[in-house]
Amino acid sequence: MLTLLDRLKSLSGLSVRELLTNRSSALRCHPIDWNDTSEAGFGLPNEEQLVDTPYQFSLSANEHGRVHGFFIDEIFYIVWLDPEHLLYPGKG
Repeated sequence: MLTLLDRLKSLSGLSVRELLTNRSSALRCHPIDWNDTSEAGFGLPNEEQLVDTPYQFSLSANEHGRVHGFFIDEIFYIVWLDPEHLLYPGKG
């Protein structure tokens, strides 16, 4: 939990553009391609109106999992915490 809070604190000062163009190997922020995952979407009501592009980022370089969600304007909405990398089951 502390790793999650530390990561969120460090990212809170970045703009969406800075976050999405950051090439840190510890962050690995990128869009989610549902075709490569164990899910077909987040399963939210009205998801097609809410979510333009789903994203994920890592909590650290090699452990602690990933955070999945989406942006509306400059706010990232967290939908799932994925400590075991279950969204991408073949990539552990």
